Amino acid sequence: MKKIGYGIGAFFAAILLIVIIALVFAGSFITPSFLVKQIESAINVRAHVESVNISLFNVLSGIEIEGIILAPRDEVANKGIPLDQRKSKPKGLIQLGKAEVKISFLALLTKTLKVNKIVLKKPEISLTMNEDGGNNLTSLFKTPKIVDGEKNPALSQEALAEKKAAEEEEAKEKASAPPSGPFSIKDIPIAIKMGLVGIQEGTIQVFMRKTGQQIQIQKLDLELKDIDIDGSDLNSHNNVNVNFDADVTIIGRNKKEAAKFILETEGKVTPFVVKTGLVNPKVIYEVTMKEDSFVSGFAAFDAIAGELPALNQAGLKLDKLKEKAELKKDVSFQVEYSNGKVTFLDEPTFPTKNYDLQITKGSYIITTTNYHEMKMGMLYDEDESKKSLASVDEKIKQATKGQGDPKALRNKIVGNLVKDERLFIPFRTYGDIRNPSVELGVGLGTLTDLIGGAVKEVIKGKAGDALKKIPGAGDALKGLGF
Repeated sequence: MKKIGYGIGAFFAAILLIVIIALVFAGSFITPSFLVKQIESAINVRAHVESVNISLFNVLSGIEIEGIILAPRDEVANKGIPLDQRKSKPKGLIQLGKAEVKISFLALLTKTLKVNKIVLKKPEISLTMNEDGGNNLTSLFKTPKIVDGEKNPALSQEALAEKKAAEEEEAKEKASAPPSGPFSIKDIPIAIKMGLVGIQEGTIQVFMRKTGQQIQIQKLDLELKDIDIDGSDLNSHNNVNVNFDADVTIIGRNKKEAAKFILETEGKVTPFVVKTGLVNPKVIYEVTMKEDSFVSGFAAFDAIAGELPALNQAGLKLDKLKEKAELKKDVSFQVEYSNGKVTFLDEPTFPTKNYDLQITKGSYIITTTNYHEMKMGMLYDEDESKKSLASVDEKIKQATKGQGDPKALRNKIVGNLVKDERLFIPFRTYGDIRNPSVELGVGLGTLTDLIGGAVKEVIKGKAGDALKKIPGAGDALKGLGF
């Protein structure tokens, strides 16, 4: 028995010795120059790496790479000039302050892939979205045509023919093999445990050529924590904690800030369906929109403020909707994400100085296409509501030539637009969120039709009693042809 124990001990000692020797050897050739050469041989970029740290005492846990830059390919990369002979750093479209990877190699012996940390620190990405849907980063990840000053051997006729033959052979094997179902985590023979995978202090600049808009994502922290997945026991091991924090600023074609959203998001995600092991199509997040987030010049609000004829005809003045509206306090709400679609699971209210905005449960945005359909309610500022309703009263006075009680008639006309002494406007916005279609949630006709319809409703009820409560209403009716 002791011999067996000694044998097992010797086996583990040998494995450990091999790992240490391998990593010590790796430290001698995994240098910035080595990594730059490998990157530039594989993809169509000019690369830069500042330093690589493989410590013997860290060796069983990982590696650190600092100062990674990926820039458009140039002659320096084409010629394969050694890193230490290059005169300057390139200006990169993708820059990483530091990449940390820490893996437990010993855990592999127990059929567990244990990653203690994979973190990209201070990444900076400059992305341009073209009108055809393409972007400026796509070309970076193509196979380079020239490597070390010569045509890339991977693109030679022989290499391409060999690659095509291998792909055809693989296709034949797949065709002859029994049909396979979708990916299931139950087919993976090892458990997966990860401490932290994510991005810290990231910055992403996105320029939209079609609209001229810029989207700036700053202070980006994306963390996947406490990842615990075991396909053989999904009831107990099927968890990922997600945190997403960012400041998202939208800058319009006029170079002015149109909106800023300060977001804190967290969720406990069940990544796989327990019964089948298939990827869970739905994820629920708890989102907090932080105080000082704001919207200015939102197209749907502009339409409500002055471009909907019905509101103008009724005399409603809603100019405050065009002004910058800052969130007065933090607002938390739940959303569901599924295949690019974000759906509101409750009805949050966002209080601002000029109005309170309520979003109806079930409203959604499809992030991949910008299509949206949202039902909302706008509760206008109290003082501004009074001014707007006074404008309606003035319209009624003009139409009735001063006869009757304008407030009483106004309540019959636009009473369903008043809530808690404030103007309340339900509306629906849909289509492309950058140029939405907007519909009021209540029907409004011309002012004369409104007054006539309101009085007709009064007559259909208790005409005598109702009209007595509205001084001068009888004379007003005569003036309107009743």
